[in-house]
Amino acid sequence: ASDEEFVERFKREAQSAAALSHPNIVSIFDRGASEDGTYYIAMEYLPGGTLKDRILKRGALPPQMAVEVALQTAEALQAAHNKGIIHRDVKPHNILITESGDAKVTDFGIARAASSSTMTRTGSILGTAHYISPEQAMGEPVGPASDLYSLGIVLYEMLTGEMPYDADTPLGIAMKHVNGRLIPPKEIDPSIPAGINAITVRLLAKDPADRYASDAELIEDLERVAAGLEPANATTEMMTRLM
Repeated sequence: ASDEEFVERFKREAQSAAALSHPNIVSIFDRGASEDGTYYIAMEYLPGGTLKDRILKRGALPPQMAVEVALQTAEALQAAHNKGIIHRDVKPHNILITESGDAKVTDFGIARAASSSTMTRTGSILGTAHYISPEQAMGEPVGPASDLYSLGIVLYEMLTGEMPYDADTPLGIAMKHVNGRLIPPKEIDPSIPAGINAITVRLLAKDPADRYASDAELIEDLERVAAGLEPANATTEMMTRLM
């Protein structure tokens, strides 16, 4: 509480999160400061645990379940992006699973309104190394496409139970996002449907311009695959080009 920068970031987190109302986003009920100077956020309580817990406990998810979680997460991100908020830290630790099996995104802790000034400490990378986009790793500006890349990592992990990039240090992992070769999920598990594989590979394109142009485009493809159809915006030809 004595760190002014942290307090400012905390207040902004509460303000950003409270502005988001969506079935797949953890609700914020109240925020403020107590008389003794303690800042607080009162949030919806979800006892079901995180997506990360589920993957660690049970391994890879069935493809259809992975698509459903990715779809709900994409819809949550679309609601945030429509309000100019970039999450910046999409990872399975920040996706909670409700008792009914639905996904809810939480911890817009390092999110900020896309238009506001950045307050990151010099040289620090916000976001967790395994899940950050190449542009985040390079310290470049991030946008909605950066969140979609991180969602691609989450989808990859749900499908395979593995991380696409790993190294001994956070910096080493970050650099693999920038220049490492992606092994498509289908190479790890041939039973993964081609359409889901293509969506994952497109999400993990190193150049943001090669990813989905919008949340809506991704949602359309995930809905098509969930219905047993081929994706409309991620083709096998594109997959080969992106790799």
